[in-house]
Amino acid sequence: MMRDLGLIERQFISNSRDRTTSSEIVNNDEKFGINLNVSQFKPEDLKINLDGRTLTIQGDQEVKTENGYSKKSFSRVILLPEDVDASKVASNLSEDGKLSIEAPKKESIQGRSIPIQQTASEEKNE
Repeated sequence: MMRDLGLIERQFISNSRDRTTSSEIVNNDEKFGINLNVSQFKPEDLKINLDGRTLTIQGDQEVKTENGYSKKSFSRVILLPEDVDASKVASNLSEDGKLSIEAPKKESIQGRSIPIQQTASEEKNE
């Protein structure tokens, strides 16, 4: 019986290992984005938080049945690149459970020449 219990435990651990949320990160000249498969979670089970440049995505689901209780969760913490416009981070959840979070890159500031202005010095009368 203990051998069977060990087998069940190993199968459970190997089957539950982060298959719930596969992810893809895009970071190019125009935008930064992350796509997550969260199809095993309801929209109300998901939270997205942005603190400075730290983006946290969490899913937490609890299921109670007459036969027992199960809990499923995930967490992703991503440090946004410095050139991302954090004020424009947006998310979208598709009907098939694909969560997309995107933010445009900041416009790069081009170098420019700054002219030097001279001011006339006032002569002091003593």
